[in-house]
Amino acid sequence: MEFILKHAEPITLCIVDDIPAVVRGLSQRIPWEEHGITVAATAANGEEGLVQIRKHRPDIVLTDIRMPFTDGLTMMRTILAEQPEIKLIFLTGYSDFSYAQEAVKLGAFDLIVKPFTRPQVLESVLKAKEVLERERSQAEQMRGMEQKLRESMPYLRQEYMRLLIRYGSRQQHLSQQWDFYAIQMKRSGFCVMVAEIDFFADRTASMAVAEVELIRFAVQNILQETIAAHTDGIVFREHVNQFVIVMNPPSALDAEQLAEKCRENVCRHTYQTVSIGIGSGVEEAGQLSVSYAQAMSALTNTFLTGGNSVYRYVESPEADAALPRYSYDKEKELLYCLRSANLAKAEEQLDGIWSEWVSSPVLPDPAIVKTMCLELAHSIHRVFSDKASDAEVKTLEKKLAEMNGAASFEELRRQIRDFCSQGCAYVQIRQTSDARVLVERAIAHINGNLHRNLSVADCAREVHLSPSYFSNLFKKEMGMTLAQYIISRRMEKAKELVLEGMQVQDIAVSLGYEDRPYFTELFKKYTGMTPTDFRSKYSSAVQRGNSDFVSPE
Repeated sequence: MEFILKHAEPITLCIVDDIPAVVRGLSQRIPWEEHGITVAATAANGEEGLVQIRKHRPDIVLTDIRMPFTDGLTMMRTILAEQPEIKLIFLTGYSDFSYAQEAVKLGAFDLIVKPFTRPQVLESVLKAKEVLERERSQAEQMRGMEQKLRESMPYLRQEYMRLLIRYGSRQQHLSQQWDFYAIQMKRSGFCVMVAEIDFFADRTASMAVAEVELIRFAVQNILQETIAAHTDGIVFREHVNQFVIVMNPPSALDAEQLAEKCRENVCRHTYQTVSIGIGSGVEEAGQLSVSYAQAMSALTNTFLTGGNSVYRYVESPEADAALPRYSYDKEKELLYCLRSANLAKAEEQLDGIWSEWVSSPVLPDPAIVKTMCLELAHSIHRVFSDKASDAEVKTLEKKLAEMNGAASFEELRRQIRDFCSQGCAYVQIRQTSDARVLVERAIAHINGNLHRNLSVADCAREVHLSPSYFSNLFKKEMGMTLAQYIISRRMEKAKELVLEGMQVQDIAVSLGYEDRPYFTELFKKYTGMTPTDFRSKYSSAVQRGNSDFVSPE
């Protein structure tokens, strides 16, 4: 990183010698201005030199060592005590060797031995100028770096705390680090809180970026002011809608009361609501990651309650007992209702299922509740997929995917209710469709006669339609030809019989295939394996009750 001086300060020179001709020669006959040097003053002895140097504060002093009143060395000691950065160049004769040694000890920049030439003097002064400019540049760089460090310190302090809540820190390094980052908190006794703006993405979706940032700034500022009024702490952003508060526990009120004040102030002044999770107190900064993890765990309860609340982490011995109960009987009843498009009864079953999940005195794990909701939604989706068109299935799949982003249990329940409502509407359309009714009758006839070699004419006769019209109607409704459907149903039935242990030859005959090799070939084409391989792969799983395999209906 480079810092460039905007206006380079001129280098000034003061010449001190008791011989007027030397002073005139050095001050007037060397083109100092051409080299960026200004002669600020001259003096005829050390005493006068002190006055001029103090007055003009030159960068470089060119002085004789032996002078009346006050010699160069005495002047040098006085000046260096007042202006240690000044560069002193001494003019000296061979007889002044002891003086020269003393000058070197005191820190003289250079010694020029008499007799000297003007180029010698110019060269020495230019070297001093070069050193001065380098020192100025380094000092300016250091000031610039210090300024940038001061400006960046709030950000650096927050980044340090962000690392601390995740990875901890060795206690022996803590004091040095806290001094560097100017952290005002006490170095023992901490608590972490995590505040999250409720439903932030939905509430700010239509806002401009500046408005969103203003909300975040306002919430952080309110949290900082509320914390500062009661204790020392640091508030920093962790995610788009999330803030972490690391603090010393307040003395006048407990952490939960302080969190409530934070929640109330945010709600009062920003029209936003926040949920706040509180971790347990820890003694050392290296344990902050524990308190932070607990605060995050407590905050997940927002999913069940809908937000605008404070949650303290409680390690309950009843945690196992709080696992939500899942009634498969109620789920089965729900799916029956949905198949028949009985929405009112289905919603009744849903409410019964959900009320069982949250009926325990101890709130269940929100993550488990969300997972169970999504599993239930997938079961519902499978029911509707069997009865909906391709376009309708895609619509339902989109709604199903949106459920993953539900921010609360209430929102997810609403989405599932809407999902059931739309799916039931599709089922009702199918139920009232004459074409679908005819196809369903044909399907029932096919399923009851899989052992016969049914033709299009046979099925068309069953529903009183012409073979060509029935063939087109069936393909339009089912998305496949009659022959393809019969083969698929036979193969699904064959899979069941294979797993039940029936002989392959008997299965082939029962499904209307007299030629066993042909049946085996069809089975392999449909499942990717022979009947024997299929049985070997799945029969043991079925015997163990493996839920990964579900027999077709």
